[in-house]
Amino acid sequence: MTTLHPGAVFGHYRMDRILGEGGMGVVYDAFDTQLERQVALKMVHAHLADRQFIDMFIREGQTLAQIRSPHIIAIYDIGEQQGSPFIVTQYIKGGDVTGLVRSKGPLAPHLACLVNAQVAEALHDAHQAGIIHQDVKPSNVLVRNPNSPIDPFGFLCDFGIATSSSDSPAGGITGTWNYLAPEYIRDERDEQGRPIAPAPSRDIYAAGCMLWFTLTGKVPYSGEAVQVAMAHQNAPIPQFVGDDAWTRGANRILQLSMAKDRRQRYQSAAAFKDDLLKLREITAPAQLVPAPSMADRNPAPIPVSAVRAPTESEAILIEEAERPSRITPFRVGAAMVGVAALGIGGALAITQPWKADGPEPIVPTVKGAAYADVNGDKFGDVVTNVANPDGEGVDVVTWSSDGRTLKPSKPVTVDDPALPADNDGDQVFPLCADFTGDGKNSLVTFVRSKKGFNFDGGLEGSIKAPAGVVADGKKMAGSTFYYDLGVDDFDGDGVADLFMSTRFGNPDATLDKQGRTVGEGKIWVYRGTKSGFAEPTLFASYPATPVEQIAVGDFTGDEKADLVVLRRAAGNPEDITLTTGTSGLDLYEGDGSGVAAAKAFSFKHKGINSFLAGDVNGDGRDEVVVEESGRGEGQSITVGGFSDDLADFSIATRGRLPKPRDTLESTSRYPATLSDVNGDGLTDVVAASKEDNDSPYTFYVALGSKDGSFPGHTMATWKSSPDDVHLYNLMGGTLG
Repeated sequence: MTTLHPGAVFGHYRMDRILGEGGMGVVYDAFDTQLERQVALKMVHAHLADRQFIDMFIREGQTLAQIRSPHIIAIYDIGEQQGSPFIVTQYIKGGDVTGLVRSKGPLAPHLACLVNAQVAEALHDAHQAGIIHQDVKPSNVLVRNPNSPIDPFGFLCDFGIATSSSDSPAGGITGTWNYLAPEYIRDERDEQGRPIAPAPSRDIYAAGCMLWFTLTGKVPYSGEAVQVAMAHQNAPIPQFVGDDAWTRGANRILQLSMAKDRRQRYQSAAAFKDDLLKLREITAPAQLVPAPSMADRNPAPIPVSAVRAPTESEAILIEEAERPSRITPFRVGAAMVGVAALGIGGALAITQPWKADGPEPIVPTVKGAAYADVNGDKFGDVVTNVANPDGEGVDVVTWSSDGRTLKPSKPVTVDDPALPADNDGDQVFPLCADFTGDGKNSLVTFVRSKKGFNFDGGLEGSIKAPAGVVADGKKMAGSTFYYDLGVDDFDGDGVADLFMSTRFGNPDATLDKQGRTVGEGKIWVYRGTKSGFAEPTLFASYPATPVEQIAVGDFTGDEKADLVVLRRAAGNPEDITLTTGTSGLDLYEGDGSGVAAAKAFSFKHKGINSFLAGDVNGDGRDEVVVEESGRGEGQSITVGGFSDDLADFSIATRGRLPKPRDTLESTSRYPATLSDVNGDGLTDVVAASKEDNDSPYTFYVALGSKDGSFPGHTMATWKSSPDDVHLYNLMGGTLG
C-alpha cells in the first residue's frame, strides 16, 4: 500500500494528516470512527511490507500490550490489512524530545530531570515485564504538556526492536549509534561464546545519553559512525565543570548511567529514576559548563532558563502567562490581574501543607476566578433555581465547590409580583460572569418583569425587552413565545454581555410539540457597560426549521462569541428531546457585532437533553458539549469541535453519566450544566441525577480533560428534592 493522503479511509480509521515518515513507515494522525477518538496509526512502507517487517510490527504491538505503565504509549489495535501491517496507539499532542530541544534549546535542569525520570520509570516497568526497549532516544519519547513549567508528561514509544528476555539473543547490532551501549559495539560474548543477551543496563546507558542531550542540546559523542562507536567504548563519560551540589549530583548520575562497564551502572532503572527526582529538587547553577572533550575542546557555557522547579503557586502564574492570548480574561477569570491576584496570602494558601488527619487539598490551577466561580475561591460553582416548596416564588441556591464537594448556600427567595403563580424557576435567571471587567465573576439574578427584566446581585437595575421581540410577537399571534437568557463576551472586551435567544412555536399545538417553529430564531445582545447593559441589538437570525438546541460560545478562538444552531433531523417524534439521527449543525461565526453566513455540518446523535458550549480541553476555544439521553440507558457526554480552518466538525464520546434504574422514567433525562468545579482551567460537566423516582437528586460531575475520557464522581446530594428539575433550573453560569 502506498502512502495514504489526508482524508483517506483505512479500515475504520480516517487519516487526517501525516505526523512523521521514516525509513520504515509512516505515522498518521487518524480518527477511529468506531470508538470516535483521535489516535496515532503507524503503517509500514509498502515496499518494505514483507514477512519480516510484518512480524516486527506484530511483535511491537504484542510487546506494548504486555506492559502497564503510565509513561509507555498505550496500544489500541494491531493488525494487517490489504497487505499492510499497522499499529494504532494513543495519540499524544506535543511532539517528541528531539523536536522540543531542537526548537527551544536544552531543557531547564528541573524539567530535564523530570522527563528523564519518567522515561526511567517507563523502562523499569518494561524491564519488570521482561522487555528491553533497545532503542531509547529522544525521538522515541513523546511529551504531553511540553510547555508546562511543572507538569510535562513523557511517554516512551516505538518498541519496534524491543526484545523479550525469553528471546534468543542475536548477534546483530540494533539501536541508534548516538545512544548505543559499549558492550554491543564490542560484541561482548558470554562464556559459551554467544552474544550477550539484551539487558536493562543497555537501556539505562541510552537513557544516560539522553539525559546529557536534554541538558546540553548535544549528543554525548559526535563524528562519523566509527568515531562515535569508538567514543562510546573509550572516551571519558561527559561531565560538567563545577563543585556545587547540583553539578556533583548530575555528574554522579551520568557516571552511574553511562559507565563503560555495564556492571558499574545502575542496577535498575528505578534507582536511576530516584536519583533524578532527588537532583530535581536541588537548585542548579545559572549556567552549565560541559567539561572539554576530544570533539569539543572549548565548549560554550549553557545558560539555564530556570535553576529550580517552581513552586505550585509560581507554576500557576507561569502557565497563565504562557496561555494563548485567545483565552480571554472573561473566560478564564481575568488573566490580567497577574501576580496581584495571588499575593503573599494566595501563595501561602497554595503551598500550605495539608493536615495529617485529613485529605490532601485540591489546589486550583487557574488564576483569578475559574469558569462559573461565584465566590472567587478559584473553584467553579453550580447554581439552582426551583420553585419554593411553600409556593412563595423561586429559591436560588449557590452550590459552592471546594474541588471535591458542593455545599449549598441558604436559599435566596425571589418572589416578584410579575412572576406567574405557577412559575417553577424558568422566569428567573441567576447568571455568573465578569460583568464589571475587573477579572472577578459575580452572580446577577435576572427576573422577568412586565416590560423586561429586573436584576440584582453583582449589578442592579433593569432592562427592557427588545423592541424587535414585541414587533415579532404581534406578527406571530397564536404562537407560543420561547426565550432564554445567557451571557458571553460577544465583542472580546473582557466584559460579559447579556443575550436573549427568542423563537416562536407553531400555532398548531401538535406541530409545536414536534419543534416546528415559525418565523425566525434570533439572538439579541445587551452589551455590558461595566455598570449595566446597553440597549439590545440584533446579533443573529436563523431560519425557522425544526430547531433542537442552540449554543453560544467562542468556537473559533478569536475571543468573540459565535452561534451554533442544531437543526433537528426530520421526523415526527413524540418528544423532541428523544430525537435520534443525523441532524444539521450550523456555525454562525461572530465578528463582535453580527455573524457571517452559516457553515453547515452534520451531527450524528442520540436524544439530546442538554446542548452546551465550553472549553473542556483548555485550548482557548469552546467545544460543543452534548448530554445525550436515553431512557434506562444513562446519559453519554459527547464533545464536538471545529477544525482550525472551520472545514470539519469532529465528535467523540468523552464520558457517561450513571445509568438510572429501570423503574426511573420521567426523570431519566437529567439536566446538565458546565462549571470548572476543580479549578484546573478545564470546563467540567455537572448533572442533577436520580437513582430512582423516590431518591433525592445528586450532583454528578464528569471532569473535563485535554484528551481521553472524563473521570466522573458524585459531588453532593440534593436532599430536599423538588418534584422535578427543569433544564433552565440548573446552571453553572452560562458563560457559553
